[in-house]
Parts: sequence; C-alpha cells; structure tokens
Amino acid sequence: MLKEILNNLFGRTPRVPSEPPVPTFERLEDRLLLSLIGVDLEFPQVPYDATGVVTYDAATDSFDSDATPLAFRLGPTDAGPIMPPRDFQLHIKVDENGNRSGGIAGDDLVIEGQIDIDHDGTIDYDGVLLTGEILDFGFLDSGGPTDQYDFRFYVTGGDLAPLFAGMDIGLKMVSTNSTFTGDFSVNFGGKAQGVVGAIEPIGGPQTSTLAGRIFHDANNNGVDDGETGIAGATVALTSDDGSVNMSTTTGVDGSYAFVDLLPGEYTITETQPDGFLDGGDAVGNVGGTLGNDVLSGIVLAGGEEGTGYIFGEIRPASVSGFVWEDFNNDGLIDFNEYAIEGVTVTLTGTDDLGQAVELTDVTDVDGIYAFVDLRPGTYTITETQPAGYEDGVDVIGEVAGQPVGTAGNDVFTGVTLNQNQDGVNYNFGERPLAGSTVTAGQTATIGFWQNKNGQELLKSVDGSIGAWLAATFPNMYGISAGENDLSSMTNAEVAAYYKAKFQAKVKGSKNGSLEGPAKFDCQVLTTAFAVYVTNGNLAGAVGENYGFIVDMNGVGIATWNVGLSGAAFGVDDYTDMTVMDLLLATNDMSENGVLYLNFDVMYRELANKVYSAINESGDI
Repeated sequence: MLKEILNNLFGRTPRVPSEPPVPTFERLEDRLLLSLIGVDLEFPQVPYDATGVVTYDAATDSFDSDATPLAFRLGPTDAGPIMPPRDFQLHIKVDENGNRSGGIAGDDLVIEGQIDIDHDGTIDYDGVLLTGEILDFGFLDSGGPTDQYDFRFYVTGGDLAPLFAGMDIGLKMVSTNSTFTGDFSVNFGGKAQGVVGAIEPIGGPQTSTLAGRIFHDANNNGVDDGETGIAGATVALTSDDGSVNMSTTTGVDGSYAFVDLLPGEYTITETQPDGFLDGGDAVGNVGGTLGNDVLSGIVLAGGEEGTGYIFGEIRPASVSGFVWEDFNNDGLIDFNEYAIEGVTVTLTGTDDLGQAVELTDVTDVDGIYAFVDLRPGTYTITETQPAGYEDGVDVIGEVAGQPVGTAGNDVFTGVTLNQNQDGVNYNFGERPLAGSTVTAGQTATIGFWQNKNGQELLKSVDGSIGAWLAATFPNMYGISAGENDLSSMTNAEVAAYYKAKFQAKVKGSKNGSLEGPAKFDCQVLTTAFAVYVTNGNLAGAVGENYGFIVDMNGVGIATWNVGLSGAAFGVDDYTDMTVMDLLLATNDMSENGVLYLNFDVMYRELANKVYSAINESGDI
C-alpha cells in the first residue's frame, strides 16, 4: 500500500500483477523520500551551479543559499545562457523541528540576470527575472556528505513571471560537502546546486481580503453611517515581513479593497485626504490595533474577508477677522478706513479631542488675520493692542450667520465652531492717537461754508459727505433725524442744506424758551465738515485748494480743552478731548435730529462755546 501511495505521489504507474503479488521489502530510497515534498519540475527551468553554498543558522532559524543561475530553458532543446550580472538568492525560516516557519523580509527567492531569449544578440530580459515567497519545504539527510532539499514558492514577480502563469515555483537542491545531520538545532552548511522550474500548484494557502472605506464623518461620531465617501484617497498595505508593499485609491463611494492576501500580519495606512482633518478611524472584523491614520497588527490566517477598516474624516473649521483704524468709532469698516498691518492675534482653546490649542497669526497688509484647518472646539481670540493706536470698538463675529461668542476688551471668548464652519468678522477696531491742539488751517468759521468757496468745496469732495455724517453721527444726521437726515443727500444737497440752515431765523421750542445760541447747529455741522475735509482718506486732497491742511486723520484727532463746558460732553471740566470725540459726545446726547435733548439751552450754550472756539482758532 505504501509503495502504491509513493508511486502515485511521484507519478509512477503501478504494475498490474497477473498473479498474487509476492511480498517485498520497502526500498530505503522510498522511505527517505518521505522527508522531501517531492516537486516534479516542468518547463521553464533554470539550473544553478555547484559554486553555490547553503548555510543554516540555528539561532535565527535562517536557511540561506547563494548561487549562480546558469541557463534558462523553455524546453528540452530550447535553452540560452543567463549572463552577468546574475545572482541566485534563497532565504527562508526553518524551525528546530525542520518545519518552514516563514520567510525573510523581501522575496524569499530572487533570481537575477540577463537573457537573450530569441538568440538574436539583443538582451530581452535584464534585471530581476523571477521572485517568489515560500510555501513549503522538504529535506533529506542521506547519512553521508551529500544531502537534498526541495522547495515550493508562489510567484510574486520578475520578468519571467508571465511564463509561470497558473504555476508555482519548484526548486530542487543538492548539497555536497554537507554537514547536515538531520538536526535543525545546530548550524550546518554545504555546497548547493540544482534546478528551478514550474510546478503544478496544489492549492496553497487560502487568500484573504481586507476592505474598508474613507468617508466624510459629518456627525463626527467615528462610525460609518453611510455618509459621503471620499474618492481618490490613497491607502497603502504593508506586511510585517516586508514582502507586501502596495497601495490603491478609493472609489467614488470611498471604498477600497486589497485582495488575494496570503497569511501574514498586515498594516493599512491612509494618506490624509486634502481638504479634510483626521476623524474617527476603526479596525474591522478581523481585528487589529488602532493608530493615527494607521490600522496595524491585522493577522490573517487564511480565508478571511476583512471588512470595516474605516477612516473617518472631518471638514476643517476656521475663524478670521480684521484689525483696522475705526476713525469714526462706529464699529464698521467704512469710508476708506484703512487696515492695520502687523498686529498679533492669538487663538487659544480646546478642540473636540480635548487637546489644548494655541496659535498665533499676524495681520497682513489688508489687516486680515485667519486661523484655518481648525478642529471643532471652543476658542478665545485675543488681540495684542497695537502701538500707536487707542483701543476702539471690538465687534463680535458670526458663525453660520449668527453671532457667536462674547466681546471683551481686545478679546472674544466662547467662539464655538463645529466642523466645516467659518467664523467671520471677529474684528478689532482701533482709533488713532490724539494729536496736538487745533491749529490754523484745520477748520473754518460758519460763514465760510455758506459762501461760494465753502459751497464749491462741499460739492467737490470725494465720497458722500452726507452718508458719512449720517453713519458717524446718526442721532444728529441719520435716518431718524427727520428733516435733518443727510443719509441720502448728494454733496450738492448737503451744501444747500447747510446754506439754508445758516440763513434760517431762530425758532422757539414748544415750551416757548429759546433753543440757545442762534447758530449753534451750524457750529457743530461746520466742525464736522472740517473733520471730513481735512481727512485725506475721506475727502481726498481737494481741501488743500481752499487753504486746509489735509493729512491721514485731519482735525478729527486734534485736541481741545473743554474748559468749563465739560458737562455738555459728559466729562470733567478742563478735560482734553479730540475733536472727533467732542462730536461723538454731542451725538450721544442728541436724538431725532435735535442737538441736545429737548433743546437743552444750558448744554447748547456750553457746547457752542467749544465749537465756535475750535472753528475760529483753526480758521483757514
């Protein structure tokens, strides 16, 4: 029975006896062959020569052979030499019991060289000819100086791989001068020569699959809820022994798969997709270890269908704003107010992972700062007060069209951002520092603005002086001011409005008392005209043609001591104030176009002393 099994195993046809068989003793050769795997080589074949060596290191279980490939044979009569540079390398692992325990990093079998396969004098194959990974190993200790080994590999690559289509690689090795005694617990060695060829596959190990998806985790819960996949993302697969190193890209639904994987331990690594931040990842049904964009320690024994190896991604958030000189201190970036470059803004807070965040940006030439690629979280934005400016109005910004956070002095707190949200217009307003006292050339008396020159100047300034007056001093000249609403007037209409006001007679109030100084309203408006005309950002340089001193901030930052009129401006007597702050204070104490509520005579008289003095002292 044993002989019949051996004969069938090695392709022999048993003899059919005509009479009952005579019992025979089993041949020693047949018993010894049981230790080999019995490869039966087909073409193509590659012999390697007797200069090769084989060594075994018991400490590392390393079985290694280094030889020289000689020829390439497509058939019994069709052969050609393998020419230098050429090499034959075999490296596997064999445990102390003689069992294959794995391969070495890289391909376990590598044959290199040059071949002129059609004998026309031109090299057809040059470089790596054939590579394979170990499937099985057999050995035979003959008891003498010559021993035998055989091997089975599956094809992993090389120029000759197409010629092995559907076949495994078989390798026979004869080791002369061998010190092998059948014991794999000690080192041994010897010479090595033999033949490599194609062999019929016997099934080999079952292959496995690893698959998953990369997706936009819209609810940031680390679970694939069928959310939108991310197409074109790169995923790499590597094995711990180095033989496998491949990559793929996700399909339109974000899915990816690696198929036909042999037993081993694998790692899946994602390349972070552009436009996304790292979200929740998860190992799949075969198990593994979760890392940052890495799923490692995935052990495949054979035949597994690994699914659920997912990489969730989230969209980044951002927050931005401006730092600017808010000349009229209204909290709006308007009327050619200019940006402040080089201001330091700091973002602090805690993101959705519980990690502390601290980032710094500096405003650009447009006064813009921005913090991008932020994770969801709650943040604080702090401005470092720029030198050369006084603190102005800080304006809370919006997230998804709604105000979010709380404004403090140079700080916004409680700015909460979800993924894919942009906080905008978290703006820090600054005011120019106060200048010296009002000097000649910065203002004009009330008579100037109603004469020919004054009227022409009002008509010819840049921008809309009416719109600026209404926006800056809304209680005096805004849409609630009735007949004093200048918001929609042209410059010519503003000029005519002033002329009519200058020429009007004093009217009594409802209670019969006087409104105060006859031309008080003109004094205030005249001062406001001077602020506009002397500011080059607002009016341009046209005022210079009429004798005004025009610069970046004009008379608006010039100072004046209120003397005994402090009550009219809500300050102590003898306080120095800028001309702009005087006007803003008067606006705050006015309503519906009436300068000082209920035509308060005392305040109007006190304020008139200040405005008339400014206009006369700075007269052109």
